Amino acid sequence: MAQKRDYYKVLGVAPTATPEDIRKAYRALSKKYHPDLNPDMRVYSDEKMKELVEAYNILNDQQKRKDYDKQPQFLARKHGKESGRKSDAASYTKKPDAKEPSLLERLFGSFMKKSDKGGASTPQYDPKQADVHFTLGLTMTENESFYEQAKEAFKLAVKFCPDHKEAQYNLALMCYKRGEFDESLVHFQKVSQIDSNDQFARRMISLLRDDF
Repeated sequence: MAQKRDYYKVLGVAPTATPEDIRKAYRALSKKYHPDLNPDMRVYSDEKMKELVEAYNILNDQQKRKDYDKQPQFLARKHGKESGRKSDAASYTKKPDAKEPSLLERLFGSFMKKSDKGGASTPQYDPKQADVHFTLGLTMTENESFYEQAKEAFKLAVKFCPDHKEAQYNLALMCYKRGEFDESLVHFQKVSQIDSNDQFARRMISLLRDDF
């Protein structure tokens, strides 16, 4: 049958899950949705079991899982310079030139400026800083141990430049890789809002939606 949803989401495991995690998830869900245990909703259970079996057969096979993970929508975007629309720039405060920040300051430095009223904070529109954090995030996408740090770096890039499409995509992807599927879907939808023709964002939205 045609794939309706992401296989990892079907089994409720992160793409970083171990083979044992995948087997445990499949066993638990197959017991929950087995048609014999759900006689009053047999049609739904039959379809659910088919989906579970399909996902398990792919993710439990090392080569098939590797091929699945290599699909282009699951890969980090390597391009930069996808900054915001000019029409949005006026709603942000231009950050004045300053000395070059340290690596730690680039990663986790303050990106908010206190306003004069009520201590509210205003994002600083700064495409150059967005690209700095985008590049730093990219360096951490190759190792799953650093997915959380990569996510934070891309989040900073988006704070500096909300229409940085590639940073928004990679932020969504890092959420996905960590099994944060609902948050990932939100960010992929933002990518689609920036560029409605982004086929990979549309594909991820389709895979992550709960239309089953």
